[in-house]
Amino acid sequence: MSNAGNSNNSTAIALAVVVSLAVGGIGGYFLGNRMGQPEAKVVATVNGEKITQPELYDLLVKSEGAAVVDRMITAKLVAQEAKKNNVTVSDADVAAELTKVKESVGGEEAYQQALAQAMITEEQLKESILIQLQATKIMSKDIKAEEADLKAYFDENMAQFDQRQVTARHILVNTKEEADAIKAQLDAGADFVALAKEKSTEPGAAESGGDLGTFGRGRMVAEFENAAFAMKKGEISQPVQSQFGWHVILVSDITGEAPDFEKLKDQVKEKMVSSEVQAQFQDWLANLRDKASIDNKLESK
Repeated sequence: MSNAGNSNNSTAIALAVVVSLAVGGIGGYFLGNRMGQPEAKVVATVNGEKITQPELYDLLVKSEGAAVVDRMITAKLVAQEAKKNNVTVSDADVAAELTKVKESVGGEEAYQQALAQAMITEEQLKESILIQLQATKIMSKDIKAEEADLKAYFDENMAQFDQRQVTARHILVNTKEEADAIKAQLDAGADFVALAKEKSTEPGAAESGGDLGTFGRGRMVAEFENAAFAMKKGEISQPVQSQFGWHVILVSDITGEAPDFEKLKDQVKEKMVSSEVQAQFQDWLANLRDKASIDNKLESK
């Protein structure tokens, strides 16, 4: 009955996306610190035998250098494009987006765990956010965001905007004829819980009386969800078909206000543009690379 796969999309840049764009890195650090050293710095000793920073650098270049430089090239390309388009992103913009990322993953503790698992630092993440914000500002100029487009996005992504919570029961049967008969009995005054215990094919209904608890958007299959969120408190639905069979739904409570497109239009535009940017980013970046003169001397190493 539930549809856990339809989780709400976060307003923040997804951590998985910005991690994939992380710039700088360990290789970048040693690349900047290798040159100009009068004496090789020792990073470790093993039974008195030294491991020097240049040795470490050479190993890092072989294993990660090309990838790190490639990410640095990405950062440089996007920054150049931002300058050409008179686009600026402030430290405050990056900080605000970082706050959204933390909220999207569940708070500070979960955020720190995510960084550790991804093996990146917050500074690398900030650099990635900077790239994404620059790209968003540049690309958004060409993204169509007329009234009809915004309304379509709003309707197709209702789970992002509808914060209501519904408490409901249902009776599940195999055919519309059975569902029609149950609806007729309920209209005549039959007890919903008693009928659910007697008639519903849902496992556990004999004990729960069809109780589904309280849920928000994105938790149930679409047909059931759309019907339940269109109902009023105390209302019993007409039969609703889903992949599980035919449902008769009782909404016992609903909290919160239905989302108003006009009031949320700015938020809808922000989310739609962000979604389009993420969908188009790789092609946009590939086009920048195709037009640029790039000589990555570590690429073949």
